[in-house]
Amino acid sequence: MTDSATDPSADSAAAPSCPAPLWQPVLLAALAGGMGWGIRGQYGHETGAMIAGLLVSLVLVFLLCPHVSLLPAARAVAFGTIAMGFGGSMTYGQTVGLTQDPALIGNWEALRWGMLGLAIKGGIWIGFAGLFLGMGLGGVRYRWREILLLMLGLLGLYSLGLWAWNRPFDPPNRILPPVYFSADWRWQPAAELKPRPECWGGLLFALAGAWLWTGLVRRDRLARNLALWGILGGLGFPLGQSLQAYHAWNPELFKTGIWTQLGPAMNWWNWMETTFGAFMGACLGLGLWLNRRRIGPLGDSAETLLRPGLEWLLLGVHLPLLVLTEFTSIRA
Repeated sequence: MTDSATDPSADSAAAPSCPAPLWQPVLLAALAGGMGWGIRGQYGHETGAMIAGLLVSLVLVFLLCPHVSLLPAARAVAFGTIAMGFGGSMTYGQTVGLTQDPALIGNWEALRWGMLGLAIKGGIWIGFAGLFLGMGLGGVRYRWREILLLMLGLLGLYSLGLWAWNRPFDPPNRILPPVYFSADWRWQPAAELKPRPECWGGLLFALAGAWLWTGLVRRDRLARNLALWGILGGLGFPLGQSLQAYHAWNPELFKTGIWTQLGPAMNWWNWMETTFGAFMGACLGLGLWLNRRRIGPLGDSAETLLRPGLEWLLLGVHLPLLVLTEFTSIRA
């Protein structure tokens, strides 16, 4: 794999002409994202988010990287899939509640604050997916030691971001972080609330650190640009929630006409998720298509990141941990 940082012609000659017209990656990635995000609620959290990451990444690699060999393509898809799961660690149910809970209907300040929180969390969520998918496709050689050090560095930045943005957190004494997007006595002073710990600040610091490292140090322009398109795609979160909030704020509009038949069959939460997924898929598709000439030559001659034995060993560690986390009650 050539490093675009040392090859000034990489932007124009890195990849063959792309056979896919603009509408295909935008539309098909939107459909994949909408479907994947619509069903992620059946699983939830990190694993559920990876379903959408897998579908969108597969569509984009299939359409825009037709000459990529199987192993580099699978690795790029894995990068996008796992990175999409990072954002699943963020709590957002109570953030959605700020925009539609019955006690807060009519409170425009709470609505605006909730939508801001969803935009921030959505941008972080999809920004990670765009960054890592770009790392997998950009043609910049990342050695396994670099990836390991990057992950350790991101954990450190995550801890620093938690301390800076998501602490202090002491609900029994009604002490919450200054910037907090979940259930807060600020909106309902007399209510019995159960605030949830937030971690968006930690992920924000980690995303910023990874973006600066890939863009400035490794000069991976595809990863840098696709992360920004992912952040834009995160706006699909408040966009989708605006549909559900409108229904909650205006129930009388849905009790007449055709809504008398459609209303009982409508799952407004699912409409929010599907809209979010479709918008983020479209943004990633548009971003990758516009940066298609920055897709690197990922052929059979590409240097492998890991020896096959070590790669299988790590996969053997990852999958059992994933299964234990998702299907058992072992908290550790």
